[in-house]
Amino acid sequence: MLRSVSVKNAINDALEIFQFDQWVRFYFTVDKDGGLRIEIPEEKLRKLEAEYPVLYRFADMVNDAPLDYKRSQDNVCSFVASRLDGEKYEATVLPQVFDDARFKVEMYLFNVWQKMHEPHLDEEYLDFSEWMEMYEGWNSLDEVKEYRSKLLESGVDPQTPACGTAQ
Repeated sequence: MLRSVSVKNAINDALEIFQFDQWVRFYFTVDKDGGLRIEIPEEKLRKLEAEYPVLYRFADMVNDAPLDYKRSQDNVCSFVASRLDGEKYEATVLPQVFDDARFKVEMYLFNVWQKMHEPHLDEEYLDFSEWMEMYEGWNSLDEVKEYRSKLLESGVDPQTPACGTAQ
């Protein structure tokens, strides 16, 4: 089987999984028995299975499971590794993805978008495709493109604070 060596494609595939995880946690996190859990209704799971067969596997994996930061991180990373590393891409590709400035900037921008639009996203349930359509619309704005370029040109990880002073 031929595996890709395209870091650019691997970045896009990894981003989609991380974005999907954010969407799942945004809409399907419930407080139950004093802890957080993911609970995806059966009809939503069936729709995901039909529309996103690969991402459905992730949703199925985390459904009805306890949720905390470490579990969430472990789930996403193990899913990315099992679906992409050595399967779709050569084993040397995925380690490059997480160190790549484009991946870091795109994750940062997605998180900025989500925080900026949280009140709207919270008004009503949006399918993952609707979320991504909204994000792509925002992402195509000239201001966002300019900001992305500045972040990439700076060479600095946008998640790392620029000063050591406590805010």
